[in-house]
Amino acid sequence: MWVAAFALVGPLLQAPAQPAAPHDPAGDPVPPSVRMDVVVRDGNGRPIADLRPQDFELQDNGVGQKVFAVERRVGVPAARADTAPIRSGEDEARAAAEPGTRVFAIVLDEFHVGPGAATERVRAALTDFVEHDLRPSDLAVVFKPLDAVTAIRFTRDRAALVAAIASFAGRKGDYTPRTAFEHEYFGTAEPAVTAARAQIATAALRELAIRMGELNADRGVILLVSEGFDRALASARQTRLPDLQGVVRAASRFHQVVYTFNPADGSAPATGGRDRELSTLTWLASQTGGTATLDGTDMEHALDRMAEDLGTYYALTYQPAKADGRFHAVDVRAKRKDAQVLARPGYWAPLASEVRAMMARTPGRVPSSRRMLRRSAAITVWTGLTRGDGASIRLVLTWQARSRAARSVIVHARTEGGRPLFDGPLAPIGEEGDVPDSVRFDVPSGRIQVDLDVRSITGATVDSDERDIDVPDLSARKGPVILTPEIVRAGSARQYRSLISKRDASPAPSRVFTRGDRLLIRVPVWESTGAPVDVTAKVASQWGQAMREVDRAAPAGPGVPQFDLPLSWLAPGDYLLELVGKSATGEARERVAFTVARQ
Repeated sequence: MWVAAFALVGPLLQAPAQPAAPHDPAGDPVPPSVRMDVVVRDGNGRPIADLRPQDFELQDNGVGQKVFAVERRVGVPAARADTAPIRSGEDEARAAAEPGTRVFAIVLDEFHVGPGAATERVRAALTDFVEHDLRPSDLAVVFKPLDAVTAIRFTRDRAALVAAIASFAGRKGDYTPRTAFEHEYFGTAEPAVTAARAQIATAALRELAIRMGELNADRGVILLVSEGFDRALASARQTRLPDLQGVVRAASRFHQVVYTFNPADGSAPATGGRDRELSTLTWLASQTGGTATLDGTDMEHALDRMAEDLGTYYALTYQPAKADGRFHAVDVRAKRKDAQVLARPGYWAPLASEVRAMMARTPGRVPSSRRMLRRSAAITVWTGLTRGDGASIRLVLTWQARSRAARSVIVHARTEGGRPLFDGPLAPIGEEGDVPDSVRFDVPSGRIQVDLDVRSITGATVDSDERDIDVPDLSARKGPVILTPEIVRAGSARQYRSLISKRDASPAPSRVFTRGDRLLIRVPVWESTGAPVDVTAKVASQWGQAMREVDRAAPAGPGVPQFDLPLSWLAPGDYLLELVGKSATGEARERVAFTVARQ
């Protein structure tokens, strides 16, 4: 079956999970779960794409761990991909959060790349990569060490990326300052300039990793193009400034991988200081699960291999025992003959105090405007926007467990300014009792911050999920708007009859169903003029080929057309639901991907 939580990827290979203990013997809180992204190749260097949970072994500091989720990540079919242009920060954030979007930062270290042949190799190889290996949905940016991290914007504009690459010129060996900042900070003496350039490159990499992390992309990739620099110089000027270990920590925290490329001819033997410069590239790649290419004549082929690595990989999730603030060595092996595993060597665990701070949720807490977002691996969460009473908009939230450790969640929702919107418990979808299995509450336009505390059967916090949801100002929209389509799953005829007229029926968090299911598709629409919106629905193949119209059912409420979709006629596979809303003032379209799994 296909993963609904990320709706991008390959099959979710669910291993039996053991409930996480709420506390260790010392009384410390359970740390957040750890995700390891691994590439597995065969003896010929080709990706292996058919491994199962039992094919992996994982050790944390030499102790075997139970992997409770294994996901095979593969590309999204072109018909599903979001390829909308990026025109604003909101577009950038939305696109980065889309299932299947990869975020690339192409770092051109002009201070440590020579002019001439090395620069020409960079231009040719990266232009080919952008034009042939980037997917339509990918985001990318071309970045240089002196660029302002806060001013960059990731884009899908391939022409702009190619133009930025074409303008690159290496400055290695040229110590002439070109800006007032360089003149004031670097000085003119060669040793001082060399040390300053190494420090600037290191600080830029760290800030870039954090900037990419703020986008909450599921797969962030840093392509560092540099002939290398001495790690000792990078931290020699002021020890309070970030060193390369800070880059590794940031990349580890945000599931980012660094691939390094030396564009210089690697045929000459490396000795002395040159060997130390190249070792920086090797170390940085190995610490983040990437690879280092030390011979520039192989740069184009190395970029092709990197594209293969990122095209098929596995995400392994497990529950560590301690939050001790130390580095944990992780060893991942695949039980397949001649299998080669590429993964970062470990992770930095948070301190117990940091975990407690993360768990602390008080209704009066005012969140910062720049916060770290996190998706829990223990639960699948679905959120959507629908019509409320009158002109109001409501946020809807449901969830289901992916780990047996997750038994309930506490939802905290508030505006970016800190005004509480909802605080309360939420049961998993389908669970009957006093606690509801979905929540609906009115939200204003703007950014809404939604935090979930994932609780065990004892009530202890075992994980957390922090996400931001942008609510549009519909009063400013012209023409019809389709809000978030809801899919209500009925497993029997009796259940279907009880749900079809229930306006607040809980939407399914997953988009994976069986042929025995019958789906109610609810399509909330908005028209600022109040004109009626006629909505139609079709089932299409995963490539967008129309298959059948979906029958209309009685509306679920004002402005919420409803459709009846039994799945018995569909073979197991991946499909699209195509929705079109038309009014006198325009047209709106929406696609929802879903999977019919084998029973």
